[in-house]
Amino acid sequence: MTPAWAVAAALRHTRRGHSKPPGAGHLTAARPRVVPAGPRTTRCGTRAACGREFRTLADITGGLAAGGCPLSAGLTLSDSSGNLLGVTQAWQRLSDRDQGPPAQVLYEGVPGHLEAPLRGWISRTAQSSDLAERVALRLGITAGPQATWFETAKFLARSSPSNELLDIVDAILACGGPWEGQFRGGHRGELETILSEGSSVWRINDDFSGLTRRVDATSADAATEARRAASALPTAGSAAAQLTEAWNAVHRLHPDPPAAYRDAIRAVESAAHAIIEPNNRSATLGTMLGQLRDHPQLYALAIPGPDGTGSIAPLIGMMELLWRGQTSRHGAQTTTRSETFEEARMAVGLAVTLVQWFTAGAVRRVP
Repeated sequence: MTPAWAVAAALRHTRRGHSKPPGAGHLTAARPRVVPAGPRTTRCGTRAACGREFRTLADITGGLAAGGCPLSAGLTLSDSSGNLLGVTQAWQRLSDRDQGPPAQVLYEGVPGHLEAPLRGWISRTAQSSDLAERVALRLGITAGPQATWFETAKFLARSSPSNELLDIVDAILACGGPWEGQFRGGHRGELETILSEGSSVWRINDDFSGLTRRVDATSADAATEARRAASALPTAGSAAAQLTEAWNAVHRLHPDPPAAYRDAIRAVESAAHAIIEPNNRSATLGTMLGQLRDHPQLYALAIPGPDGTGSIAPLIGMMELLWRGQTSRHGAQTTTRSETFEEARMAVGLAVTLVQWFTAGAVRRVP
């Protein structure tokens, strides 16, 4: 297995500044792309400069909590409970450090500097008849009518188009690979090193079952706190699980915007139910909005606002934006459309804020 430090060094050397390699897909301006300047801190995913090796996210967080590694400053990780990961801080070349923070770009696809490392990782991890054949079956890939499992594994690594490499990596993880006998934790750490050092927008998800989109640490922290608050409040129902489903649906390799938007609304309904319409077993976000509009004097926000009353106008505005923005909710004589990725991502962001408000006491009933 290639040492993580060698992979990291090669990727840092081959990535020329932040220019876009031929065929690489940059993030659009609407997606998160800039992270704070500072030393990159992802080496604890595998063997780091301190010589320690971590094989699981729980190992990593345990090691960092013990103050073990000097590379851990500023790193946002998930814990063994599945809390959400954020991106780390951006690494700069020595020659660039006096020129201010870098315009950090995360790559959507497989730029030139990531292709060879990803092919190498696939080659090292697909050396199993069961794994190679399952991945090929899932993706509809054939190496030939009489190809052996070894030829299939070689085909996946060497002959697949570059735009399919992330799908292959995602499928390997979804199939449960790499197997334990293949230095499973080390291979996973090596993959995270490749993706992180190569400025990929993708990372391994929290349960190792696939790839998921990186987000800035602030957004990840907010989602984690909202989830924790909802989990700790019995009257919030399934808000925590629904918020997690919404987050996963919009951030995975192949996002599902309608599902993400739907679960975002469900999470808010669960969190708000006990405060707005506790006696209405059929309450929806729409009926709750009607209750707030008809009886605004019964509710208040924690911030008093200009008039000192804690007006719920901002709350109504956010909930109405979320409710009316769902385009695929009902059928009609006219054609409906599915929510876009950008709409779903904004809806999940709204849900994170609203769930946190309702579960942390920011919205209350007036006695």
